[in-house]
Amino acid sequence: MLLLKNLILSDALFSGYSFREKIEHNPNGDVGILQMKDIKENYSSFDYYSIDKVSDFIFKDKFYLQKNDILFVSKGVNNFAIAIEDINIKVVPSATFFVIRVEEKKIIPEYLVWYINQKEAQNYLNEKKAGTYVPNLNKQDIMELPIKVPPLDIQKAIAKTAILLNQEIEILDKIKVKRKELIQNQLLNLIKND
Repeated sequence: MLLLKNLILSDALFSGYSFREKIEHNPNGDVGILQMKDIKENYSSFDYYSIDKVSDFIFKDKFYLQKNDILFVSKGVNNFAIAIEDINIKVVPSATFFVIRVEEKKIIPEYLVWYINQKEAQNYLNEKKAGTYVPNLNKQDIMELPIKVPPLDIQKAIAKTAILLNQEIEILDKIKVKRKELIQNQLLNLIKND
C-alpha cells in the first residue's frame, strides 16, 4: 500500500477555484465552470454541455482542467472521484472539488478513480470527515489515503472493466426509463379508447 501523496506530482493536489460571488452564466463565456450540479447521477462523469460559462474571470493556468486530471468531491456526503476525459473547452472546477494529478508511471488515473470510489477507500474518507452542517475533507487527509497499487497492466484492466461497467449501468438505466414510458403510454392508451 502506498499513500496518495506518493503517487501524485508535486503540488498536484489542490482545491478548485473559490468564487467570491454567485456564478452568473454567460452563454458567450469562454470558460466553463464545473460545479456539483454538473455531475451526472452515477458520479462517473459530468454534463459538459450545460455547465455555466463565464468571461469576466482570469484564472491561473493550474486551474484549467487537463486530460487525466481527477476531480475529487471534497464537500458533502458523497466523496467520489471522477476522471477527466478529453475536453475541448476551457474548464475550471469550483472549490467543491480537489484536483488530483497523478504520476502516470506509478498509477493510472482511471484506476485511482475506481479505487477511491470503492468501499475500503470510502470508509477511510468517512472516518476523516469534519463539520456538522456540510461535512468536508481536508487536503492532508486525502493525501494520507492508503492506496493498493498493483502493476500497471492490472490497473489498466481494472480501469477498463470499471469504465465498461459504468457504461452498462447508464444504458440499463436508460432502458428502464424508456420501458416505463412505453408501458405507461400503453396503459393510458387502453383507457383513452373507452
